Amino acid sequence: MNRFKKEELRKEREARVGKTASEIEAIDREDRLKAEIEALARKIHIDRFPEEYAHYHDSISDAADRSRGINPMSADYIAKIAEKRRRDGVAPLGGDGMSVSTDSWEIAYREAEARLRGDSDD
Repeated sequence: MNRFKKEELRKEREARVGKTASEIEAIDREDRLKAEIEALARKIHIDRFPEEYAHYHDSISDAADRSRGINPMSADYIAKIAEKRRRDGVAPLGGDGMSVSTDSWEIAYREAEARLRGDSDD
């Protein structure tokens, strides 16, 4: 088990110290819901913002271009994605084609939270 996981487990144990069984059950429910929200947010993010994952499929030369700050995608694709991101209200990709902010993740998380918690502010 790595250090991060050990620390997470320690925090979980400490959060439950001195709590009643029903309080622990409520904490466990909230933890499960948060995990579901995070998993759904990842799926939503991948579906709505696939351009942020394009670098996973880079060739060696594409990766080299990105490391030099050059977006290896075609000019048409770059323009199409820039317009899509503008409509979605998120920051444009950087010159290398990589995300420069977390606003797309925030949108995905809010959508996942609204779906799973039943909120209707979206």
